[in-house]
Amino acid sequence: MKSTERRKELLIWLEEEGTLSLAEMVERFGVSKMTIHRDLDLLEQRQVLKRIHGGAARIDKLVRDRDGRYETRLEQGSCLICFRPPSQQLLYTLTLKNGEQKVACCPHCGISAHLMLGDRIAIALTADYLSGKLHSAQHSYFVLGSVCSPCCRPSILTFEDEEMAKRFQTGFGGTVGRLGDALKFLEEDMSLDKTEGCPHCAAAKQRQIG
Repeated sequence: MKSTERRKELLIWLEEEGTLSLAEMVERFGVSKMTIHRDLDLLEQRQVLKRIHGGAARIDKLVRDRDGRYETRLEQGSCLICFRPPSQQLLYTLTLKNGEQKVACCPHCGISAHLMLGDRIAIALTADYLSGKLHSAQHSYFVLGSVCSPCCRPSILTFEDEEMAKRFQTGFGGTVGRLGDALKFLEEDMSLDKTEGCPHCAAAKQRQIG
């Protein structure tokens, strides 16, 4: 298969799946990891996909930010917990063992989804709060309960780098933990049955009960 044909087929496949791992692409096309890396670099330069940790994701559209730079936004549906649209900076994606793709608007709702779906989840990716880069939730550092609440409450933000997570904690409070700590943190908060919290999540819960 010619390189141009391979890249075209890759884009069609990515459009169908939403995200692809490097291992999947290597196996399907029967080429080296280096060849796939070159393909992804070229396609990302053309702004037709976005590189993520360990693979690639499709792009919905390009928009200009306030500084006039282009920002990529992934094609995703609404949050499975509170139904608001996700943003790249807080995106949390889940791939179930049956291949189904789910998206959460922020790590708070992503952790809620973990509690709801349990071992049905095969892969979880979360965006670094500072860079927007997607990486494995299993290897992420979570800042729990800081005063910075850009989305749902209580605040849960994710960082790829431990040092950056601790620096953020120094300025905005909270505690730094791993995925297991985030699960315990939100589970304990939910068990307190507070009247405060995320109004979007509360509304979603009411619709499910009703």
